[in-house]
Amino acid sequence: MKAITQSVVLALTLLLAACNPTHRADNLVSGTIETDEVRVASRYGGRVEKISAREGDSLKAGQMLAELNAAELPARRERIAAQLAELEAGPRPQEIAAVKAEWEAQSANLEQARADAKRAEELFAQKTISVTERDQLATRAQWLEKTAAAAKSRYDLLLAGTRPEQISQARAQLAELDSQLREMKITAPSDSVLEVLNVKVGDVLAPNQGVATLLLTNHLWVRVFVPEPWLGHIKLGDSANVQVDSFPGKDFAGVVEQIARAAEFTPRNVQTVDERIKQVFGVKVRLDNASNDLRAGMSADVVFPNVPK
Repeated sequence: MKAITQSVVLALTLLLAACNPTHRADNLVSGTIETDEVRVASRYGGRVEKISAREGDSLKAGQMLAELNAAELPARRERIAAQLAELEAGPRPQEIAAVKAEWEAQSANLEQARADAKRAEELFAQKTISVTERDQLATRAQWLEKTAAAAKSRYDLLLAGTRPEQISQARAQLAELDSQLREMKITAPSDSVLEVLNVKVGDVLAPNQGVATLLLTNHLWVRVFVPEPWLGHIKLGDSANVQVDSFPGKDFAGVVEQIARAAEFTPRNVQTVDERIKQVFGVKVRLDNASNDLRAGMSADVVFPNVPK
């Protein structure tokens, strides 16, 4: 009977302990878990051609969300790529040979014209030809000097090849088109969850129009408000223990990431000590969610070990 009585007393004690609310620690405050959001979009417009994910899907970094189509971009890229290849290849040997032959022919004509002009001077001195004939032969020699020089310049330009600035300009245009084509594929920037999908196949999007909203599940945090006296015990980088109702008795690691510089929920003019202790400051605690147990929207209790109980 004595053993039975002790068992009954122990059972009643445990039952009463379970029914009574747990004593709340003096260094504990409550808040709600939140997560960072990313709104993905394309910097260039296009028609939605394909959607590769649905709302609620877990995404990996680089995973495709949607693909846009701008039909003019591939054609423009092919044209610029062909121009770049032509510039890099330079003039063809046949072109160089043709210009060289032209220059050589002009040079031969120039030598003949100079000889004719010299002979004309001699004949004019002998009063064998008129002034007009002499001047015509001299003018022809001067004209051939210019045409031969122009042919030589064209030949030298072909030998020098394409200017580096032209090649650089074509490469820059090609790189710009490649970046536009990459923007046609909307991908997840990091591990995340697709919260809201704003488009459907066939939609025509303007530049920078939102495609989806992503929740970064690895960037969870909870903001709590602590009284002013606690600020002397809480520093940036301090550790904190976080507890949620879904996992009773389990502590999740947290790190103090931000401490507000301005108080909240306080009267405009604080006159007394009693009023000063009512001031609270926001503290942001970054959470370690390696186990993937925490979710945005959960209520959480945060314990700061450095704050006296």
